[in-house]
Amino acid sequence: MTTHKGLFERVCSFENLLLAFRKAARGKGHRAGCAEFSYDRERRILAIRERLLAGAYAHGPYRDFMVFDPKLRDVRAAQFPDRVVHHALCNVIEPIFEGSFISDSFACRKGRGTLAALERCRSFARKFAEGYVLKADIAKFFPSVDHAILQGLIARKVADQRVLRLCADILASSQDGRFRAFFTGDDLFALSRPTGIPIGNLTSQLFANVYLNELDRFVKQELRWKAYLRYMDDVLLFGPDKARLRTALSRTEDFLARNLRLRVHPLKRTVSPVRCGVDWVGYRVFPPGARGPASSESVRLRRSNIFRFRDRNRRLRRLWRAGKLPLSKILESIRSFLGYARWAQAGRLMERLLELEAF
Repeated sequence: MTTHKGLFERVCSFENLLLAFRKAARGKGHRAGCAEFSYDRERRILAIRERLLAGAYAHGPYRDFMVFDPKLRDVRAAQFPDRVVHHALCNVIEPIFEGSFISDSFACRKGRGTLAALERCRSFARKFAEGYVLKADIAKFFPSVDHAILQGLIARKVADQRVLRLCADILASSQDGRFRAFFTGDDLFALSRPTGIPIGNLTSQLFANVYLNELDRFVKQELRWKAYLRYMDDVLLFGPDKARLRTALSRTEDFLARNLRLRVHPLKRTVSPVRCGVDWVGYRVFPPGARGPASSESVRLRRSNIFRFRDRNRRLRRLWRAGKLPLSKILESIRSFLGYARWAQAGRLMERLLELEAF
């Protein structure tokens, strides 16, 4: 396996840090932290560079808040200078790992987002129209990522010790001990193992893919399962035989526990007929003949997303009528939902919804 050295100088180069600033500032120029940094960006970039090269860089504190997307999540937002460092690191090391990721892993990868995941699911739904699909997700994935295991996986490809220390510093800046657990073979100190990567860090997206690439490789190489999809910690396996899918689930659970200290969510693992629809990346995918004309498959909107759209617009309209919100925010919400709905067969539904949302 090829390992890469001499990376830290590339991370710390002024050109890379300037590119990192531009990426971190994209769409955030109105925010105070970004505006303050932008006002004197050359001096601030040089200051970050000097601290990194001197080994004096220390990650700052986070701003914690909750979002509902679609479930309640704890988000930790780093300060703007730290986000610049995150981008600078990912600019250099992400291409190293990208080449080792499988083609059927979709989250947080260029050209392999939600729509690509949806299209691949449609392809498998057509192929296994008379078969079954295993759907599962990992319980508390982001808080459960084990720092020592992740550092070992990064070190397989990155041999630059200063880059590894920077990764360790970013990991150490945010730990989450709420969901640490014992696994087979653990000693009494297992619950003191550092865990957790924060939702909100750019580095967390890359680290998550590095971590779960081990699962991808296991499914592809050990289980030899071709019809497999992963979008972050959600996975799908398609097959003609329900019993084989349940066996695959059991072996996957054992692999996750032994190698990654992770568990599949006990209430979010199902094996069901593909013709009943596949819940995936915010849509419901049906094979040909399952709904409507036998000649074409269909993609439907998830009902919970429709209800959430209507609830959100009701709240926005109340704020608008009270003079606390510009009309543009409501139009922005509607346009966003229309963009989501355009990839489903939902023309008549959208006409009805727009009639109901008229004000």
